Amino acid sequence: LQREANRVFSYTAKQTLDYAQSLYEKKLLTYPRTDSRYLTVDMAETASVVLHLAARVPPFDACPEFFPDVAALVNDKEVSDHHALIPTLELEKADVPALPVGERNILLLVCRELLCAAAEPFVYETVTATFTCGGQTFTAKGRRILSEGWREIDHIFRASLKEKPEDEAEPATLPDFTEGQLFDQVEAAVTEHFTAPPKAYTEDTLLAAMETAGKEDMPEDAERK
Repeated sequence: LQREANRVFSYTAKQTLDYAQSLYEKKLLTYPRTDSRYLTVDMAETASVVLHLAARVPPFDACPEFFPDVAALVNDKEVSDHHALIPTLELEKADVPALPVGERNILLLVCRELLCAAAEPFVYETVTATFTCGGQTFTAKGRRILSEGWREIDHIFRASLKEKPEDEAEPATLPDFTEGQLFDQVEAAVTEHFTAPPKAYTEDTLLAAMETAGKEDMPEDAERK
């Protein structure tokens, strides 16, 4: 949540924790100090109700109706001291637009993650075309989307933001090719590029680096904490 809030809203890790703690004290979020990504089996019924409540909160009320897969959220073995962070049943009575902007953004972000986690998968077909020319081999990669799935919820959430975060560049859609197809009079050009220095750490990438700190330098049989 801290990493995603930094990517989307540029919040620091402390800001996110403070907002989540405040929502916890208002009984709108479950206990925030957890790294679990799953819920326990006994929470399945509650999770189902919370999912339907979250789907009614703007902007998610604009999402097409879907049937959430609660089983995808449940795994007792993956839960440590506390289960994953989710909204509570108090969401039904909450005046979300009236919340302070920071708390509102974090609550909507948690709703988005929960809805996406239980939504249908994003399905696409990857195509790799290989060409030979002048004794050299060239490849082109493309992607054709078969079903948007959970990304439809994500698109609606992003569209509701005044400052939309940058999306990753989508692979191009390739035309239909047939094996052994020949191409005549193909234009070619040589271009020059330069390497760029590594990007400076953000709170997002710093938190990610801390999760795996020392992993590359540590012997495989060493105990890590």
